[in-house]
Amino acid sequence: MMFIIIFSLLTLVDLFSSGFGRQQNTNSVAFRVAFAAVASVLANLVSRLIIMPRLNRQYNVFRRILQKIAEYGYSDDVIAKMEEELTFCRAEPRKYTAYSNQYAMFLAEAYLSLRQFDKAEEKLEIADIDFMQIQAKNPESLPAQHNIIMLCVLWVQLYAARNDKKKVEDQLRNSERYFSKYRGMNEITDYFMDTAYFESLMIHQQYDNALKLLDKYSKDEQLSFGVFLDKARCLKKMGRHDEAASFFDRAYEQATNDWRRKTVDIERNA
Repeated sequence: MMFIIIFSLLTLVDLFSSGFGRQQNTNSVAFRVAFAAVASVLANLVSRLIIMPRLNRQYNVFRRILQKIAEYGYSDDVIAKMEEELTFCRAEPRKYTAYSNQYAMFLAEAYLSLRQFDKAEEKLEIADIDFMQIQAKNPESLPAQHNIIMLCVLWVQLYAARNDKKKVEDQLRNSERYFSKYRGMNEITDYFMDTAYFESLMIHQQYDNALKLLDKYSKDEQLSFGVFLDKARCLKKMGRHDEAASFFDRAYEQATNDWRRKTVDIERNA
C-alpha cells in the first residue's frame, strides 16, 4: 500500500511538471518504481519501529512491565504498577481491552501464588473471553490463543485452591473445547493445559496419576521450576515429606527471582 501511494504521488508530480500531453520518459518511470520501492520500505520501518510505538503509550508501559516480570517476577512494585495500568485501561475499554485482559490475568496469577483467592477471582472476572475468542479467529494470533488457555487454567487453579471439586470439573469441561483445539501447539502450551488436569487429579486425591502427568515434562529444563514445585506439592499431600522437601529445595534452586523463591516458601509452609 505504501509503495502504491508513493508511486502515484511521484507520477502526479511528473505529469504536472512535464505536461499531460507529453509522453512519459521510460527512465522516469523506472526511477519512480525504484524510488517508490525504497521509500515505501523506509516509511514502513519508520512507522513500525519509531512512530507507532511512541504513539501507543500503553505498548511501551506493557513492554516495560513484561521485562520486570521476566527479571523480578510478580514483585510488590510490579503488582502495584499492573493494578494502576489495569485501572487506566478499563477506563477506555474499546481501546485497551487486550491490555486489560493481560493485566487481569497476570494479577490473578500473582494473587493465586500469594493465596489471596478473593483478589484472584476479582481479576479473573475482568478478563473478557469473548474478546479473546474474536482475536483467536486469526490462526496466526498465538498470544490470543495462549490467553484463552491461560484464563481457563487460572480458573481451574482457583477452584482447586478452594477445594471446590464441582467447579473444577465444570471448568475443565468448559475448557475442553479450547484445550483440544490448541493441543500440540508446543510443549510449553501443552504443559500449561496439563496443569489444569494436574489440579483436578490432586483435588480427587489421585496423586500417583498426578505425578505420572508431571513426568511427561521432567526432561524439559524450561519447565523444571513448575514441575519440581508441583511434584513437591503432590508428595506433601501423599505424606512423603522427605521427598517433598527435596523437590521444594530443587524448585528453590531453579527459581530465577525472589518472587519464585517466595512462592516456594509459601507452598512449603501451606
